[in-house]
Amino acid sequence: MNMSRRNILKGILSALIMAGATACSDGNDGYNDRILYSSIVTVGNSVAGSGTTFTFQRYDDSPLITLTAPNTVIDSSHSGRRALLYYYPESGDPYSSGVITVRSLGVINCDTAIIRPIERYHWDRNAIFLNSIWRTGTYLNLRMRADYSPEPRYFGLVVDSLTLTDPWPEAYVMHDLNGAPDNYLRESYASFDISKVWNMPGCQGLRVHVNDSNLSRELYEFSKN
Repeated sequence: MNMSRRNILKGILSALIMAGATACSDGNDGYNDRILYSSIVTVGNSVAGSGTTFTFQRYDDSPLITLTAPNTVIDSSHSGRRALLYYYPESGDPYSSGVITVRSLGVINCDTAIIRPIERYHWDRNAIFLNSIWRTGTYLNLRMRADYSPEPRYFGLVVDSLTLTDPWPEAYVMHDLNGAPDNYLRESYASFDISKVWNMPGCQGLRVHVNDSNLSRELYEFSKN
């Protein structure tokens, strides 16, 4: 494993052990008859006295939704990051902008897609157990399970630079345990910013390759509407 590879990916692969951590919660812990919803969101501004905003798109290129949590304030270092939000919408509609009560905010793996020649990487060395993969705007999201390891691994979305100017660039979900032994599977979420590729002139969509031990598919295509 050459040093150039290690330097390129070291910053984005702090392993999957971060998934599931909670950042904050408001509301009581007793029984209530409200429906709890969850979405992968982008954390916005957080100001004491005003609360925190979260934005997301439900699917594909649907309208941007802004959720406001007046009673929730989180550290400014989380601003701009993707997270898994569990919340109660005041209106009862989880997919319209408005006021919410935050139940929890979970840390997920998030980064920008890397543009490099895919031949440099062992992208499919270790499979993931994929539950779902979907696009929301310029983000590619995954819900999956992967081997637990206390050590850092190589995990990310690599777009093959040799296909970057093609109408359909080729992207690869890379998962390499870096020699760690097999272990029990742990659920995780990931969200990758694909805007550098998605917004290129001539791009008609993205082809995503996954080494998956669960579903029968290894290729997913996301087209521009």
